[in-house]
Amino acid sequence: MDLGGRTGGEGLDRRAAADGRSLTIAVVGCGAVVERLYRGALRRLESRGLARVVGFADPNTPRAAALLKGFRSARVYAAPAELLRECRPTLTLVASPAAFHAEHALAAFERGSHVLCEKPLATRVDEAEAMVEAARRAGRVLAVGMTRRFYPCFAEARRLVSTGELGSDLRFVYREGDVFGWPSSSAAAFRRQTGGGGVLMDVGSHVLDSLTWLFGRPEVRAYEDDALHGGVEVNCRLRLQFPGAAGLVQLSWNQPLASGLHVVGSAGELRIDAADMHRVRWRRGTGAWQTLVSGQTWPGDLRPFARRRGAPRTYRDCISYQLVQVLRALVYGEAVPVDGAGALEVIRTLEACYARATPLPMAWLPAAEQEAAAAMHWSRAA
Repeated sequence: MDLGGRTGGEGLDRRAAADGRSLTIAVVGCGAVVERLYRGALRRLESRGLARVVGFADPNTPRAAALLKGFRSARVYAAPAELLRECRPTLTLVASPAAFHAEHALAAFERGSHVLCEKPLATRVDEAEAMVEAARRAGRVLAVGMTRRFYPCFAEARRLVSTGELGSDLRFVYREGDVFGWPSSSAAAFRRQTGGGGVLMDVGSHVLDSLTWLFGRPEVRAYEDDALHGGVEVNCRLRLQFPGAAGLVQLSWNQPLASGLHVVGSAGELRIDAADMHRVRWRRGTGAWQTLVSGQTWPGDLRPFARRRGAPRTYRDCISYQLVQVLRALVYGEAVPVDGAGALEVIRTLEACYARATPLPMAWLPAAEQEAAAAMHWSRAA
């Protein structure tokens, strides 16, 4: 995988970096994703001597200060520019609201830092392209937090698809939905100007990355959502065409769905339950169903030939393995699971969806109310 420009290991003392003496990490954005997911993984990195966390930046400084426990070298900053100027980190974790990803990543590249950016890479294609180009010019790694690349079920599904076990003419349905329960400290995720979109931008970033990994580059055939003027979509439905595959994606922030992926081909079919990251159910033709678990493992340390390898058991484990793999990219020039160029394809697909958005039919409403809702759809604001 092309990491952009020079390999990450250039300029690093590999023996020193491998035991964490020269790898420093700064965190930009201290919301729930850092509090709930990254804090524990970062503490494990530091306790094992793999890296040092040197700073947290967030305009809500009390919230950032609450993350300091366990990080002996870290300080709190109100502005990312101040953190980057004073700390000059090896790696910057960009976990700010999506509308600020490009601004904060570009600032990090200007200070010579590599970047791990939370998904989505950006809210607009031009911003995502600028991030990829900036990483290339700076000779720095731009990794993107598509943690489902570490799910054993998707690794096994990819093997089945790529080896032709399912045959040809693949058809799929991917549904994922539940009542939104993520703790939000602001309304940024629910405003189009700051969040870029709703459930499609959020859950859809993961779903589109997984489908792109399985089937290749998508073409958007149809997109419908329920967003009204100024707001973001809570429900959406899209139809996609890939080389050799086509199907439907349905996403929701307000209703539980029978979540998972179902793929049917000329020679077999597979099912992935969204609640089980480990197993794939599959069968040849109309034969008996089998349960498969991928044997893929990931490095757990920074030694040249990692002695610690394993597979994730929880979502937080995926975060930990992702951080280690990004650090290995910096030290040894190894590939990251998703780089900027790969994530850019997802942003292009998201933008293509929004460009052709139409109102999602609401058959449960009387005809007059359906017409009123359609007239208020965000795509008709212009």
